[in-house]
Amino acid sequence: MITTVIKRIYEIFSKSTSILPLAIYRIAFGFLMCFSQLRFMYKGWIEDCYTSPKFHFTYQYFDWIQPLDTTIMYIIVGASAVFALFVGLGMLYRVSVVLFFISFTYLELIEKSWYLNHYYFASLVAFLLIWLPAHRNYSIDALIHKNIRLSKVPSWTIIALKLQIAVVYIFGGIAKLKSDWLFEAQPLKIWLGARTDIPLIGELFQYDSTAYAFSWIGMVYDLSIPFLLWNKRCRPWAYILVIIFHMLTYILFNIGMFPWLMMAGSLIFITADEWKAIGKKIRISIKGLPAITTKEYKTSKIAIPLLLIYFVFQFTFPLRHTILTDHLLWTENGLRFSWHVMIMEKNGFIEFTIVDHENQKKFTVYPSQHLTVIQEKQMSFQPDMIWQFAHYLKKEYNKRGIENMSIYVNSKVSLNGRPSQLFIDPKTDLLAIKDVDDIYRHVMR
Repeated sequence: MITTVIKRIYEIFSKSTSILPLAIYRIAFGFLMCFSQLRFMYKGWIEDCYTSPKFHFTYQYFDWIQPLDTTIMYIIVGASAVFALFVGLGMLYRVSVVLFFISFTYLELIEKSWYLNHYYFASLVAFLLIWLPAHRNYSIDALIHKNIRLSKVPSWTIIALKLQIAVVYIFGGIAKLKSDWLFEAQPLKIWLGARTDIPLIGELFQYDSTAYAFSWIGMVYDLSIPFLLWNKRCRPWAYILVIIFHMLTYILFNIGMFPWLMMAGSLIFITADEWKAIGKKIRISIKGLPAITTKEYKTSKIAIPLLLIYFVFQFTFPLRHTILTDHLLWTENGLRFSWHVMIMEKNGFIEFTIVDHENQKKFTVYPSQHLTVIQEKQMSFQPDMIWQFAHYLKKEYNKRGIENMSIYVNSKVSLNGRPSQLFIDPKTDLLAIKDVDDIYRHVMR
């Protein structure tokens, strides 16, 4: 039975299909990420994220990744935009996609307070594109190097990107299967209530029933859309839904590049025949460069097993929070990289007390004295960042001659409109906690 299933998977993944959807995906992703990086520079976020902060909240195991000076950071972000453009053009593709993945992921790992799901998604897609022959047609590389041209590729090269999109949607839908989202319509009650000024539809947002409708529609959409996109009969209407849904979220919630990435990413489901039919209707010929060889792309023997391992990880890693905590939205232990997109509104107040045991003195430290606005906001309700900041304060006050100290925190957090309540146990000496994972045991329930 298992052997039959494995054999069937190999047959499906190895079946030849047109390279056109893969090429269109490459073009859309590359151009969009180029724009994203240029936008990052234009908005002044290089200073805000990388060079202005005195201290950076690093990811566990990646504390060695640090920003460089402002000029070099501009060069890196600018180079990342150029690499993305080259990916879209299919120009020096292999080198460009590797360098884009490295540069973009480096930038993403510098500052944890700026974590966004679509940054993680972009890194994963760039990683997958490294291994895909997305430049073998409809590209500058194929125009110059005739011997690399292909008209057909194995189906796994398309399926891999479809599955990556499906992961985002499915786990985004699973994340919404919570009482706050379905039975309290939170945080949509808060967010929509603040957008009643929008022309034409804003008046609807004053009613709780609108928030409930949006909550349930959002959940059903996320759980169903990858399957609708995969179905040939449903696909045209499903992609229209993709556009409507993500345009609406962009207008209502101003969530940056995520809606555009998902609209562009969903193009991978459109088949070559469908693209050609669209081209015919709008009188545009979608014809690739003729391949000078009839040889098919040879899939490495280990490619499909490695792909399966990769997606086993993708479908299990987002579930790690089920082992780590029973209160995910409150503790956020395992929240990052699990596709919990837009499911909570959280606000916190926080101050630190340093006790100088040698001089028998204590004094209050306010994070705003050391952090940027976004760093302080994100740290105020994330335990691992609170722990990191306490250890940063220890180093800072060591420099001032205070060696024997304890650091306590007064933190109150509001989740999805609930009244603020104590977050970290105020009796806990944060410096006595040596491992970041232990901080979660001191979160008040």
